[in-house]
Amino acid sequence: MDASTEVADLVVKESVQVAEGALKIAGSSLKNIAALLLALAKQDAKVVGKTTAKRLARDPNAAIVVQIPEADKSRFRRLAKKFGVLYFIAQKKGNQSGVINVVSNENYAAQLNAIMQELGYPLPEKPVETAKKATPRTQSERSSPERRNGSTPRTGTQTSDAPEKPSVRKRLEALKQASDKMKNGPEREKEHTR
Repeated sequence: MDASTEVADLVVKESVQVAEGALKIAGSSLKNIAALLLALAKQDAKVVGKTTAKRLARDPNAAIVVQIPEADKSRFRRLAKKFGVLYFIAQKKGNQSGVINVVSNENYAAQLNAIMQELGYPLPEKPVETAKKATPRTQSERSSPERRNGSTPRTGTQTSDAPEKPSVRKRLEALKQASDKMKNGPEREKEHTR
């Protein structure tokens, strides 16, 4: 055989194998996409727009209720679709107040705030949080004042009528003297029994 025919056979064989692999991958991905779409259709996995209370109750996040005038209902629906909010409208029968409740969950809080701004309503004010440990903790009953648990003021913040902190060196010297006195005391003789 000629070398060119062998090369041509090899090229054809490799191209058939590549095409076969590509078709297998395409077929399996098409199968997976079809299974995913079927699963989404069965579970009613709507992620944007108006939904039911039952659907929102499946989500473990806390519910958020926003009140809007009934006149802004159509604008809210348009904006909710634009911003991608999943919601339902709750309203008592015979409600004459003109205000409706829009219920969503925490996942859509930022989008709801954007919609409320778009509708011209002010954002709710957040309570001001105090810094952690801004006020000193009270000293517990069992803590020793000598050990200092961190709730007492440091040396730079002591008041003038507060007692001075005892010196560590003086205390060490006093303990050393007490230890020396104990060493110089009478020693017991050891008795040997057999």
